[in-house]
Amino acid sequence: MPAGVGGEIAGIFGARTGFLSFGYDGGREWQFGGRAGNAQFLLGITMERGANFATTERYSGTAIGLHWLIALLIVCGFYLGWIMTDIPGFTPTKLKYFSWHKWIGVTVFALAAIRVVWRLGHRAPAMPRGMARWQQGAAHATHFLLYLLMLVIPISGYFYSSAAGIQVVYLGIWPMPTIIGPDQELKGTLRIVHVVLNYGLLALVAVHVLAALKHHFVDRDGLLGRMLPFLK
Repeated sequence: MPAGVGGEIAGIFGARTGFLSFGYDGGREWQFGGRAGNAQFLLGITMERGANFATTERYSGTAIGLHWLIALLIVCGFYLGWIMTDIPGFTPTKLKYFSWHKWIGVTVFALAAIRVVWRLGHRAPAMPRGMARWQQGAAHATHFLLYLLMLVIPISGYFYSSAAGIQVVYLGIWPMPTIIGPDQELKGTLRIVHVVLNYGLLALVAVHVLAALKHHFVDRDGLLGRMLPFLK
């Protein structure tokens, strides 16, 4: 009997009995062990599969830096948008938060555009071997929608501000062009669009994070390490 076949039979039999395991040492003799032998055998198979399915490729330093900078700005912008709308009236604090929120939006749009251009010229790391096709498709669709929303949401906010008759002055220094004039009816529509898109982005980010954690702690395929260089 070939050594590989004998090892597989022995592992299956030992795992099912729970108290008796067999080892086949290259065709020379059968070896017997207890529960420790079963555990060692199963651990070896698990580690081997993890090594076969893991990816060792990583994103470039530029892509990693842009990813985390954009993520941080999105969190800050969402937080500001959440609290500033609950401040009654037009206080100096509320106006300041609105300005910061707009500046973050313009910055996210610019960085996301740079990220898209960079991505067009640099191939993303390959998905882990053994990753299901539907998971790969879901990952690509999620990334596409994230890129799209990172561009569309700032545009919707920019138009919303213009329709409200408020010019965006980036960092309080550079007045940005007003593309559309004041329009109260359009203002209401754009506000709804901006809010809905933001909650859509929040949902996508939640799915993105949960999927990354699942790949790291359950699948152990090295996927999260592509964007976190200190992980192994």
